[in-house]
Amino acid sequence: MKSIEKGLHMDPFVLFCTVIVLSLVQGTAGASNTTTELMNGFTATPGKNDAEFEPLLADPTGVFAFGFWHVGSTKLDLAVIHLPSSEPVWRAVPFNPVNWASTTTLSFDGNLVLTDTSIQKDPIWSTNVTMGDFVALRNTSNLEINHFGNDKSPVWQSFDHPFDTLVQGQNFTALSPLFTANNRYTFRIGMGNIALYMLFGGSQEINYWKHSAVEADGQLYGVVDPQGFFYLHNTDGSKAEQIPFNSFNRGFVGLHRMTLQTDGNLNAYYWDDKRWVLDYTAISEPCALPGTCGSYGLCFPGQHKCSCLVNGTDGCLQTDSGDFCGKGNSDFSFVRRAGVTVEYTDLMLFIPVESLDDCEKTCQSNCSCWGALYVNTSKHCYLMDSPIQTVEVSENSYQGYFKLRNGSGGKSSDDSGGKKGHGVMIGLLVTLTIVFVALAAYGGYFFWDRRRNRLPRVQLGGPTQEMVQGPYKDLHTMANT
Repeated sequence: MKSIEKGLHMDPFVLFCTVIVLSLVQGTAGASNTTTELMNGFTATPGKNDAEFEPLLADPTGVFAFGFWHVGSTKLDLAVIHLPSSEPVWRAVPFNPVNWASTTTLSFDGNLVLTDTSIQKDPIWSTNVTMGDFVALRNTSNLEINHFGNDKSPVWQSFDHPFDTLVQGQNFTALSPLFTANNRYTFRIGMGNIALYMLFGGSQEINYWKHSAVEADGQLYGVVDPQGFFYLHNTDGSKAEQIPFNSFNRGFVGLHRMTLQTDGNLNAYYWDDKRWVLDYTAISEPCALPGTCGSYGLCFPGQHKCSCLVNGTDGCLQTDSGDFCGKGNSDFSFVRRAGVTVEYTDLMLFIPVESLDDCEKTCQSNCSCWGALYVNTSKHCYLMDSPIQTVEVSENSYQGYFKLRNGSGGKSSDDSGGKKGHGVMIGLLVTLTIVFVALAAYGGYFFWDRRRNRLPRVQLGGPTQEMVQGPYKDLHTMANT
């Protein structure tokens, strides 16, 4: 009886370790009991349990599994999971998850098909092949549909249809970009370079990071190497560049992956048998990411601090896609701010101008322009052709000019306690003509005509900025006067 009581009152640390070990054993047993092939006629529906992941297919080593993966509390996606970390390395329908319910079915009859009759009768997703004999999951995490006797040439494979992750040995091509689940960011490989983009409305985008390969010769493809680098190849197989990770040349050969993060950064990791270790990051300064502080956001480098260039009803003013062209879109106001920039000016269109005024007028008269940055030292005018995102506070000689849609409800922040709100531009033309009778001592006359705009001036944490509001056509007229 005493021994039983002793067992029931074991040390809390020992009890914790015991639970962890039993959980790992149970997880391994579960993976080993999962089939390694799905044959024609296979069907499955998600169970009624609350499991984060319900495996249907395992790779021979038990490291990866394919099955139903919980998205939120009620949705699911098909996913390949790295079991030791529960990290998905591939997903089938990240933009359109289906219901975790009996209405959802995964079936295989030469073609792997996912349906949810509560959403629509037609398939939600399929591999769009009809000649497969079986489905297998390789120890590389590659999900394949194969023919009997010819499993070296898959009819279909998940490596050709990545989501947000590349695992080692997986080719990265122009036909298979990476996306985040909200479809906001994308990572592409192109003619001589790899690049990151932020998307707006499915048509507009910001290219905020680009790396050009040293020995590129046209179109590239890439692959994550287990020795710790991203290998960029030319189409003839020759080396274009090796981008080293932190683990490169350190004698570590293990599982590596490269993932497009939800914040738009590109990271690489390696698995050290306990956790994923950060091995590479494309953008080290958070202020260089366009989504760090959001639309009309001000980012302070090294301070992990955000403010608003323009306030909205809930945080900073939000933007939409589109432009200022056409009826109903041509009215705008604007905000000026000194000492701001973006990290990716080298990827933006610029034109040489003589002054800040010329730079602003260029953007004013261009209905596709959302804003401009003027550099005093170089007299370059950088034009923004997409909605304004994070701008970075800078000591450099940059002057910012940013458009706002009329009726968007934005208000300039005011740290000096002055008036807040949009400035209302009153087109008041005052013409004073004074004629002086010719005098012998002066013998002449003068005429002056002054046009005056009443502009409220506000302070945004230091530099003065102006907000001007008026119809686009008025500003266009002003730009040509």
